[in-house]
Amino acid sequence: MSEVAAASRPSRRAEVIYVLIVLIVFAVGGYVLWYRANYNIFPGQDATLRVHWCERDYENDGYAPETWAQVTAESRFPVRDVGRYPPLGVPGQELFAAIYPGAQPGSCAVVVYVRTGPDRYQPYALLGGP
Repeated sequence: MSEVAAASRPSRRAEVIYVLIVLIVFAVGGYVLWYRANYNIFPGQDATLRVHWCERDYENDGYAPETWAQVTAESRFPVRDVGRYPPLGVPGQELFAAIYPGAQPGSCAVVVYVRTGPDRYQPYALLGGP
């Protein structure tokens, strides 16, 4: 092989680094698209008009934020903290739901609440029925 051909050919190490970068970009891109499809937002965003919890979608149709007293007065069952939304939100918001104390795993509430500030809870109603 001539010196010119050898000098113009990228090294094996450069090829491996290039392939790794391409694979990482595709993996991160795939994860971001999956997250967007699953949670209706991109990683790092706060809750918007839809919330995904308990493998169901909940929607806010312009409901006004409520106080904790209003949230607990509307429910027959205790309202409790069920996690953070979105899971990768920075810093994320607390998610509350009224769940029957003896409910089976996988039982979903009809309304969930996202804490948006001190004593402010945004209600989201179940989309598509029970």
